[in-house]
Amino acid sequence: MKKIVLVGQPNVGKSTIFNAITRAKAIVSNYPGTTVDITKGSLKIGEEMYEIIDTPGIYSLLSSSEEEMVTEKILLEDKPDVVIQIIDSTSLERNLNLTLQLIEMKLPMIIVLNFLNDAKKKGIEIQDEFLSKTFGIGVLKINPFDKKDIHHLLASLKMIGVGHFDLRYDDHIEKAISIVEGRIKVKDDISKRFIAIRLLEDDPFVWEKFGKGIDISDLKEKIPEHRNMAQDIMITRLGTASLVARTCTRIHRLERERLPQLDRFIIYNRIGSTVFVLAVFILIFAALFFIGGFFQSLISTAFEDILTRNVLAILPVHTLVGDMVNYSLVGFEAGLAIAIPYVGIFYFILVILEDSGVLPRFILTLNGLFKHIGLPGKSIIPIMLGLGCSVPAIRATRIVPSKTDRLKTSILFLSVPCSSRTAIIMGVVGHFAGFFYAISIYLIAFLVFIFTAFILRYTVRRAPMPFVEELPPYRIPRLENVIVKGWLRMKDFIYIVLPLLIVGGAFYAALLHIGIVKDIVRPMRFLTVHWLRLPENTIVPLIYGFLQKDLVPAMLFVTLGTSNIATVMSRSQIFTFGLAATFQIPCIIAFSMLVKEFGWKTASLIEIGAFTYGMFLSGLIFRISILFS
Repeated sequence: MKKIVLVGQPNVGKSTIFNAITRAKAIVSNYPGTTVDITKGSLKIGEEMYEIIDTPGIYSLLSSSEEEMVTEKILLEDKPDVVIQIIDSTSLERNLNLTLQLIEMKLPMIIVLNFLNDAKKKGIEIQDEFLSKTFGIGVLKINPFDKKDIHHLLASLKMIGVGHFDLRYDDHIEKAISIVEGRIKVKDDISKRFIAIRLLEDDPFVWEKFGKGIDISDLKEKIPEHRNMAQDIMITRLGTASLVARTCTRIHRLERERLPQLDRFIIYNRIGSTVFVLAVFILIFAALFFIGGFFQSLISTAFEDILTRNVLAILPVHTLVGDMVNYSLVGFEAGLAIAIPYVGIFYFILVILEDSGVLPRFILTLNGLFKHIGLPGKSIIPIMLGLGCSVPAIRATRIVPSKTDRLKTSILFLSVPCSSRTAIIMGVVGHFAGFFYAISIYLIAFLVFIFTAFILRYTVRRAPMPFVEELPPYRIPRLENVIVKGWLRMKDFIYIVLPLLIVGGAFYAALLHIGIVKDIVRPMRFLTVHWLRLPENTIVPLIYGFLQKDLVPAMLFVTLGTSNIATVMSRSQIFTFGLAATFQIPCIIAFSMLVKEFGWKTASLIEIGAFTYGMFLSGLIFRISILFS
């Protein structure tokens, strides 16, 4: 099977083109040994099958980040038959730096120019034929939503060649490249020149794979003109990218582009910024509460009706098999009725905000608040990702320059409700206790976030860092793209978490049938019964929350023996359980990510501290609420 690899910088429309080519028939997974997501799909062109790999967005191939290392590893080890580089037509110069590195690899490639309408609005016209002749590779202008353009792209894949453009450096650098080329031994299908340049640029991955036994320390004496060879190579490449971009681009004079009125209101107006942030939060909460609540009631009613009439009636009562089937079905129902509506709706809203250009502006408006609580501006991005899932959010803290700030940001995920905790808050607290209780948890989480950030601000000092955020133009999200991207983010939950819910229910039923559940929950009565004032069995779903937060609602129903928990718990108890589930230890996957980022000792301290801090706050807030109720 032939391989096609999509490469490009962040926000150039790679996922849109990938979805258009594969028609959403894709699998998202971690690249082996890393936490970087790659998306794979398959496609038949004529009589041949192709595997398509969508790599993470990168600016360079220097392995300075895990995303760059993964992309470079795929290109060097998988040896793709075709490399498709997606380029944002509005910023050609910035994208051509990556193009020149890909050409040096001597891989068959084609350039796809995206966002042509945006470029036209800015008066930018790219002469694709000139660009194609300069590099000796195909250049296509396409609209990913036009099926004819996609068919043209697929038809062009059979006629892909290797670029003939040779980027020449000055004589001294060329001499160094020639010396290193003579010292490396690689297969004929890998460009020795590319490997030599990478070694001179001190690329960690290339050194690990191809640099064993090679010593280039003598080059500093032989070529004293370039003490910083890597920097001089990069400057030459950037200068060449700038020259090519200027040569093949025509700029048409337009009226002076004015800042959109909406941006004037939401970015430069304090009242407007506040209204904007509140409006986005209200939109998210209202959609989760009303739309998610509607689907929860609909699915629960339908499922229980089918279950009562067709399954429970024939199950043997009070037997191991009967109890295991019954409880596994309760877990399955909770997954369908709670997690899918709330988690799914959140992801679809996130895609809409992202594709419309609203999300970057939302992040930017929150930057002022973060300055006051002692966090770097860039920490906004992982915090926002934390509303979806803590795992990629912890990974995303790498964009924060200081390791101390990365640690502070990761600690604050304690009070950032991820989509799984949102399902608990809305699907359990909101549905059974009421909207006021659900919103109260979010408000308390926000206050806890601010309070904890202030504590960290005065206990851990940091140097101020500038915040830079690129604002894309406003766009109307394409329904097809929203559905595809939302589904790709959701399907892992359906394929992985739902089976865990079924197995979790059956496992608990087995423990219950054997009679050892009381022995498990009794030692924790001081926490559940005495401090949190909850039924003692609620420790089970809280423990399951360490395995996977999505298991908590289902296991709560299972342990209480009913899908209508309002019959066995008061509103204040449901509210307290929601607090405890929200301010809880990170799940085991997030914990493993903490271990990878900060080591076992620090990760364990965060885990223990988060559990103690969260349970203390939950019980304290419960007592305060009783005083004011």
